[in-house]
Amino acid sequence: MRNKIYRLIAIIFIIAFFNCMLLENLYSIKKERLPIIDFKSIEKIDKIAEFSVTDESINEIKSYCEQNKIDFIDFFTSYMKYNNYEVDSVSYDYDNKYYNNVDNTKEIKQIYKIILSDIKYFPIPKNKKTNNHKYSYCNSWLAERTYGGERKHYGTDIIDCEDERGYFPVVSMTDGYVQKIGWLELGGWRVGIRAKHGGYFYYAHLDKYAKGIKEGSKIKAGEVIGYMGNSGYGKEGTCGKFVVHLHLGISLPLNEQMDDFWINPYWILRYIEDSKVTKKY
Repeated sequence: MRNKIYRLIAIIFIIAFFNCMLLENLYSIKKERLPIIDFKSIEKIDKIAEFSVTDESINEIKSYCEQNKIDFIDFFTSYMKYNNYEVDSVSYDYDNKYYNNVDNTKEIKQIYKIILSDIKYFPIPKNKKTNNHKYSYCNSWLAERTYGGERKHYGTDIIDCEDERGYFPVVSMTDGYVQKIGWLELGGWRVGIRAKHGGYFYYAHLDKYAKGIKEGSKIKAGEVIGYMGNSGYGKEGTCGKFVVHLHLGISLPLNEQMDDFWINPYWILRYIEDSKVTKKY
């Protein structure tokens, strides 16, 4: 009898120990110091926020860096600044070492590192089944919005062409953890994921969440976090005020209170669109 009691105590102790380890791990993720950026030192910050560089250009720059064993973020930062943060196509002057001839890139490099370093997958997965259900999206950065007063659109909308709630699963583009979840009047059912290098990925207007997704949850890139819907623009539970779509926002930590500085996701989505996980839906 006494041995059974000792074994029971030992089991309880082991379970308590691992629970404490888990809680400590989650706590350490939440309290990880974010890379705060000195935006006041950066000129043309609005142009940087537009992220005006075609997906073909990003891929070509990345390929060039890999072939020449050059740090991608270093070169990308210098190339963007050298070209006034607007690149439609890439042309190289091979005698010009962009990364050596552009000054004051530290803060800008930090911005591009936060944006590009963690992204692995497009937020809509490839369907394991063959069908013709399509999505579409366009560059709607700073488009006018009127619900709740006149405002700008700080994101990209990926629209379900069939307008069917709950059809498309939404996956995390990055590893990270769930920093925010729940209802917002403008965003409906939303999930906000903080990635490793500090970027905040905002997935809004969901129809429902994936099972087990909650605040503090660790998330792996490609993991389903919810399903595309049309929630929002009203009290909790409001749906159907607009077409079914995913609003994707990407922001940088502006300060230690984690206020947001939004970046145009459009060309980032174009850049990553061929990288999809496969799900059956």
